[in-house]
Amino acid sequence: MSSRIDLTTVWDDAKAMARANGELLIAVAGMFLLLPLAVGLQLMERPPLPPQGASQDAILQWYEGFFAANLPVMIGVTIITSFGILAILTLLLRPERLTVAESLKAALRVLPGYVLANLLQQFGVMAGLTLFLLPGFYLIGRFALVGAASAAENDGNPFSMLRRSAELTRGNGWRLFGLLAVIMIVVMVVNIIASILIGLVATLLLPADLAEFAISLVSAFTWTAIFTLTALVTAAFYRAATAPTSAPWAPGR
Repeated sequence: MSSRIDLTTVWDDAKAMARANGELLIAVAGMFLLLPLAVGLQLMERPPLPPQGASQDAILQWYEGFFAANLPVMIGVTIITSFGILAILTLLLRPERLTVAESLKAALRVLPGYVLANLLQQFGVMAGLTLFLLPGFYLIGRFALVGAASAAENDGNPFSMLRRSAELTRGNGWRLFGLLAVIMIVVMVVNIIASILIGLVATLLLPADLAEFAISLVSAFTWTAIFTLTALVTAAFYRAATAPTSAPWAPGR
């Protein structure tokens, strides 16, 4: 049975990686996370919301219409952001310490398998969430290292990615899920506060289109922060699971 991984060590390692690679992380996240998210939010069509008290069928029809209208944009944004996450993980985890250009090339090679693995993972998680939520939450933790394992081991096979993540998180699935859930909750709370404040100011001072863009930009920043922090934490967790050490991340190690 795998040993329990110290989450404090994981968090310290993630912070060390962020400090050592701050400029590179900002560049990659800005280009492949923030930009496509901001553009995608602007391109999405937003059909009128169903009236208050609408039937369940009307609400379901609204969601079906929303996804049907925005599916191409959502697929495009998902592929680009997946590439960005893989590039960050490759930059952090490959033992030969690739350059940014080399990390982008390496991420591109495993991207198709990673996207397919994520689809399989999401299918399993959604199925688990329908079974009283807990199975879905557990699967999130067990499959959270799919990207880290793929990037670090240059593995483009979606099934081995899922198997490898399950191996590395054995005995620590709930702990990893809890850490990721805390990150999500904290960032989303900050996002709600920022959205309210910026939304009020933008509505008062800017035309409607610019106000909507400002609010969309806050959402894009929020998801960029979530994706980047998740990449850092899963990279650190992968390091702890494969080569337990008390020393934080440093270039060349």
